[in-house]
Amino acid sequence: MTEVYVPPVALPTRRQVAIGALVAAIVGTVTAVFFVLPAEFNIDPTGFGEKTGLTGLAQDAAGMNVYLQRGMKRKGVLYPLAASARPDEATLRATVPVPVGTMLRSDHWEYELQPYESIEMKYRMAQGAPLIFAWKATAPVHYDEHSVPDQGGNEATESFVITDGAAQTAVYVAPFTGIHGWFWQNQSLAPVKVSIDALGVFTGAVIFNQGGEFPRTLPAP
Repeated sequence: MTEVYVPPVALPTRRQVAIGALVAAIVGTVTAVFFVLPAEFNIDPTGFGEKTGLTGLAQDAAGMNVYLQRGMKRKGVLYPLAASARPDEATLRATVPVPVGTMLRSDHWEYELQPYESIEMKYRMAQGAPLIFAWKATAPVHYDEHSVPDQGGNEATESFVITDGAAQTAVYVAPFTGIHGWFWQNQSLAPVKVSIDALGVFTGAVIFNQGGEFPRTLPAP
């Protein structure tokens, strides 16, 4: 019987192990400074938490998220839909009143989150503007759907969903003029791709990441 040669598996060197540990430590530190401290402890040494609305997400004395408490008091803002629902004009009009002649625009965006990376994407919308959306991820992520008003800024942020999941489909009606969207965080060791399809009345979009705030070019209406 002929033996099959199996090449030996090279073990990582001490230098490779040390580099891997250093990278993990750096990633953990960046995550803590930019996201965990502002969101959980209201500590914002870099100012990134204030720009993205993470500052203030710390729980109140009763253990409740202050932004989510505000959002949950809103009525007629978020209309969850079945995962099978299509983010199209027919579904939007069947869910909320949309005046005849309203100019709707569509958008598709996707991003691959590296391990423990997070990102925010928000649409600029006027008060009362409707939006239907469906986003999905290749694995569950932590997400926060929230909005920041022009009048009041981050201190007046309202959250409508804060949980873990791999998809969300809904109709959203802006309760005020400002930026409206999502914070996604990959809390695993493998890359996760997030993609969103949206249709509605929005005039712009913006991205928030570790580098700061950046305008995002939208497809022509």
